[in-house]
Amino acid sequence: MELVDLYVYVNKVNNQIICDFITDWLNDFEPEYKIFEYPPYFGETEYETQNYKEMLSFVLQKEGRDYRFYFENKNDLKKTKGMVFINKDHSAYLGIGVNPTYEKYFADQFIKKYKILPITCYNGGIPDNQ
Repeated sequence: MELVDLYVYVNKVNNQIICDFITDWLNDFEPEYKIFEYPPYFGETEYETQNYKEMLSFVLQKEGRDYRFYFENKNDLKKTKGMVFINKDHSAYLGIGVNPTYEKYFADQFIKKYKILPITCYNGGIPDNQ
């Protein structure tokens, strides 16, 4: 089943914004990966951990570090994916992947919480990494 991804764009992140999003939207989620390396995918490893919160803290310590965190929830078929994308300029996209049947419900929840219309991506598309 294809999910609908809903994102909130944050022009300048800090630990509180990220922690609040994780608590509010990803509370029952698990990270998709067991090991986190920076930089991801290529280059000499600067930092490695098995704890996504430690990696998140590392990424947020210094502007210019970017990272994509993916989460999954096998217990709730309404929202099964979560995403936290930190960009080099320390902006971020905070998102959830939802069953298309619940798109309007969760979009309305984002509007209520953040007072903005969420960015909606279909078919696995993701916002551009700035």
